[in-house]
Amino acid sequence: MADQLELGRSGRAEELSRQAQARRSAADWTATAALELACAWLLAGDLRQADFALLEADRLDPSLALVPDLWGIWPAPAPSGQAAASPPRQQAQALATCFRAWRHPDLQAIWQLLLPQLQADWHLALEPEHGDPLLILARASALPGAAPLVPPLESELARLVADKEIAAEPAASCLYWSRLATVRPQWVLARIRVADLCLARGNLEACGRWLADPPPRALANAWFHDLIARYALECGDVAQARGAWAEAIRTAQAGDGALVAIFEQRCRQARRGPGVLKVRSLAQRGEAAAASALLQCLLADDPQWQPLRSLRERLSATEQPDSFSLLLDRAAAFLQGLGHPVPPPGPASPCEAGDALAQLEACSHRLSDYEARFALA
Repeated sequence: MADQLELGRSGRAEELSRQAQARRSAADWTATAALELACAWLLAGDLRQADFALLEADRLDPSLALVPDLWGIWPAPAPSGQAAASPPRQQAQALATCFRAWRHPDLQAIWQLLLPQLQADWHLALEPEHGDPLLILARASALPGAAPLVPPLESELARLVADKEIAAEPAASCLYWSRLATVRPQWVLARIRVADLCLARGNLEACGRWLADPPPRALANAWFHDLIARYALECGDVAQARGAWAEAIRTAQAGDGALVAIFEQRCRQARRGPGVLKVRSLAQRGEAAAASALLQCLLADDPQWQPLRSLRERLSATEQPDSFSLLLDRAAAFLQGLGHPVPPPGPASPCEAGDALAQLEACSHRLSDYEARFALA
């Protein structure tokens, strides 16, 4: 069973709620477990559920004095000396201290303490001791009305794990950016970074989740559309990749013209590589209509590239006999419905089985027979 705090760090609210319901019926459900749940809800960003869990912990062990009693209406019983020194109680008190610090955080004070430590070693952001306050800080500072941090949080965190760090440690970098994207879903750079890292690691499912339901600002970012295109290409959807690159080019044209050349090159490589292979695969599976539709899209973007034109000619040559044969079969079915069954065509003339002239003559005889029956009908 996953740790409650880890579920909170990952923002998995549904799983956290389900697991909490299961643990409440267990014998080890204590004030300490309820306090851990309260802190997990704070990490997940749900203050309401966190407060409910704190109240539950207070009911389970009133001696912890978790809820302030300003007027002395509900005095908490004092624990015995042995209970006060027990490890479970020490753990509960540590969780209560975390809860109080996280429930009403001093954002600028936390930031001034954390930033120098993270600048010295960004890996600390992946450890609970530093990572948990960072998640609280990132969530709380994104709330409406929160005072802006100095220096700005997003620019400083982005500087900590950039291209150099990503190239050296892609797995740790992916975890770092996934946590930032979880707590700040509107941060476009975080989404792009984590989705790109998931794609590079072959985790298409995770990449697709980060690309789904993007914020409006992401749709104005040419690199976001480029990422959608590369994801679609890895999933085998050449048509969607083509459309996403077209949107990336359109978006880039309003800003950095140098990006247009990059996206055009990527689209061209996809069209002339995976695109051609996809058309051939569809044709080989007998999906002639889909192959033809995709080929027409590719030709619209690259009409002068000879391999695409040759592929169109080969597909047309393959489709024509099939289409003619299909027409004859439909005619036979129509006549059958009118009560004029069509016998199978006999041999046209003695010749080799693969002789094209013999095949054409057989089709001619069959068509003449169909024409006569149509006239009689």
